[in-house]
Amino acid sequence: MSIFDRLFGGHHGGGHYSGGHHGGGHRDNYGGGNNSDRSQPPSVNSGIACPNCNALNSQGAKFCQQCGASLIPSGCKQCGTSLPPGAKFCSRCGTAA
Repeated sequence: MSIFDRLFGGHHGGGHYSGGHHGGGHRDNYGGGNNSDRSQPPSVNSGIACPNCNALNSQGAKFCQQCGASLIPSGCKQCGTSLPPGAKFCSRCGTAA
């Protein structure tokens, strides 16, 4: 086999993903093919995302299970508007949280 055959897919009759001695058949593990056997990502409503580390926490959690950040909305010191967890400024008056 010439060097050109090896470089351009002539190696063992069909290239890297053909099932040759290089592990063959692992195409689905690297972004190609149908990954129907993998579990689906969690749905948006299945928990609360931490504003600090983005870890998914169970509904009703008060603190993040990964980093300990508060998941409870706080109120603005100036106007009392409810602020979502992780807010740095009030959306109503602009006061720093």
